[in-house]
Amino acid sequence: MVERDCRKCKRWKGCPGKWCSYTENGKTVEEEWYHYGEIRWCPRQNIWILQNADIFRAGDWVTQHIESGGSRQLHSEAYFVKAGIAISEIEARFKTVPNQGELLITQVEDGRDIGELSPGAYEILMYIKGKDRKSINFKRWEREVWKCSKTGKKHQFSQNLTKN
Repeated sequence: MVERDCRKCKRWKGCPGKWCSYTENGKTVEEEWYHYGEIRWCPRQNIWILQNADIFRAGDWVTQHIESGGSRQLHSEAYFVKAGIAISEIEARFKTVPNQGELLITQVEDGRDIGELSPGAYEILMYIKGKDRKSINFKRWEREVWKCSKTGKKHQFSQNLTKN
């Protein structure tokens, strides 16, 4: 297993995710896991948050299975704060998407990965990714940024972005 640092990641397309492994009942189990400080809102992390949405809504962070001696950690905030921030941020990004992103949510709940998403769900995932929320609504982004990047044409909106 290669240890990845998501805080320094710049390219999500080649990223297989961050996996941790542990032994359970004599079998080695690998599962995807991210620390709160590693969340950069890349598509893979957004899918991971959506897959574990029930855990986050309950106020818990997904536990990482570590085979080590017990060490005590000091926390400066309540245990449920970071989980609440993560799921609230995803839900806030969905508010500007038609039907609050139900297409993407349904496909993620069905167990689909990035490569298996429908074109509409993939578009929504590309809209909600990134460090900051988009400053334009989904329909305008889809028309002026997403579709133009595929055709090679530049609209007035994207030209204005490069001038600033």
